[in-house]
Amino acid sequence: MHGVYVVMGVRNMASSKEANEAIVKKIPIVKIEAMELNLSSLASVRKFAWEFNSLGLPLNLPM
Repeated sequence: MHGVYVVMGVRNMASSKEANEAIVKKIPIVKIEAMELNLSSLASVRKFAWEFNSLGLPLNLPM
């Protein structure tokens, strides 16, 4: 909630819209974006990685 930008990798963009709306409803100030990602397709993974990199955001993973 402190300048965090959430990028969700999703297989179904239509279904992600519901998740997006639920998150924004709970945390109105969140910056969230859904991007298509199908882990069973290397082409999809490459496209996701390219699109994510083009956002210029750092990649942070919870530990």
